[in-house]
Amino acid sequence: MHVAKTPMLSGLTPVSRLLFTILLIIAVFSIIFIIGLLLAVPLFGKGFNDLTGSFSNYGDPHTMNLLRYLQVIQAFGLFILPALLAGYLFGGSSRSFLGLEKPTRPLVYLLVLTLLFTALPLINWMVSVNEMMKLPAALHGVEEWMKTTEAEAAKLTEAFMKMDSFGIFLFNFFMIAILPSVGEELLFRGVLQRLLRDWLGNAHTAIFLSAFLFSAMHMQFYGFLPRMILGMFFGYLFYWSGSLWLPIWAHLINNGSVIIFAYLAQHNLFIGNYENFGASDNLSVILVSSVISAMILFLIRKRL
Repeated sequence: MHVAKTPMLSGLTPVSRLLFTILLIIAVFSIIFIIGLLLAVPLFGKGFNDLTGSFSNYGDPHTMNLLRYLQVIQAFGLFILPALLAGYLFGGSSRSFLGLEKPTRPLVYLLVLTLLFTALPLINWMVSVNEMMKLPAALHGVEEWMKTTEAEAAKLTEAFMKMDSFGIFLFNFFMIAILPSVGEELLFRGVLQRLLRDWLGNAHTAIFLSAFLFSAMHMQFYGFLPRMILGMFFGYLFYWSGSLWLPIWAHLINNGSVIIFAYLAQHNLFIGNYENFGASDNLSVILVSSVISAMILFLIRKRL
């Protein structure tokens, strides 16, 4: 008779699990990143000092290839591997602990796809509201630092989004859409949201806190509000369905659609500004978007 093994760290308290997860993330990311840098020396044919000194030269194709490589390393070291290890250590099975086993009805995936596009006017309006927020005069220095950080992130994103070939498009889709949708959902919903719920005893507070951390992690402060709302949406999809595949799907649509529209626009296959796709200043359009989105969200909840 087969006897199931007790997970190695199943006896830890919720707080101890959270602290262990933080340490696990730091340790795994440090190891993977160092290994990644060491491997980059023979892969890119440069010395270590040359590698670290060229990170800001976004106009150099070799630098961009290095930065893409490091983005992939980061996704595995910061999100995917720590989450899988935490699932195994806490639950004995990463698939079971992280919610990767329970299937979801196909119709729900279609409803989520529809919702994310009908909500675009509302989401873009929230971006505008977020950008208008000002900190008190006493925090002027903090606000300037936030603007500088945001501008630097925007430069890097713009450099990544230049897709001269279909091969770069495919790699960008893997790097910006697939890896983050899998990795970030594994960590923020699969691990942190669950551990916060176990600790606080309240699923809604856990969803809010994990969404807050999810948005803060991106270090893009003038998009903080809409990203946190999206994080809460991902969190409720996981809470209602018990399946992590549903928020992964929603995250993939959110990130992947930007890559697809950007590529089409750059090759004259899409007319208009893809960055403001779905945006509207018309309050009636925003209101209709909100009402329809709420109705679809209700249907999703009823189907789960």
